[in-house]
Amino acid sequence: MGPKNFFAVGTNMDAEYLRRIVPGAVRLTVARLPGYTVRWHKRAGSEGKLAAYETSDAGDAVWGVVYQLSAADFQLIDDAQRHARYVENHVRVIDKDGNQHEAAVYVAEADVIDDSLKPTRSYRDPIVRAARANGLPDDYVEQLALAQTLD
Repeated sequence: MGPKNFFAVGTNMDAEYLRRIVPGAVRLTVARLPGYTVRWHKRAGSEGKLAAYETSDAGDAVWGVVYQLSAADFQLIDDAQRHARYVENHVRVIDKDGNQHEAAVYVAEADVIDDSLKPTRSYRDPIVRAARANGLPDDYVEQLALAQTLD
């Protein structure tokens, strides 16, 4: 199996953070995933973690960072995501130039979704910083920054 693309939408958008798990990750581009939104609804103790969520509404879109991973590195990220109760969806994302990229995005397992959850500020703020640092659209970054927190 050759290299695979990973579409990072949360803490993994931060290349330094991601490279602690998969040192060989290569940032390809910023892209959007139509028909999805982000929710802070994945249960982790009493707090919510960010996850892409499929809405099938063409007006919805999640922005994130596309990384190319070797097969071995992809297995590492896949193991980490599955351990954290995320499952892989195969998707097609669109970069700012209109180019399409096949990628894997991870969504929360159905039995760990709770829409009443909120993130902690210490979890939300690094995601906002990574989104801004990667040049995601200002209105999208602002939407992430406005997420209510537990603290």
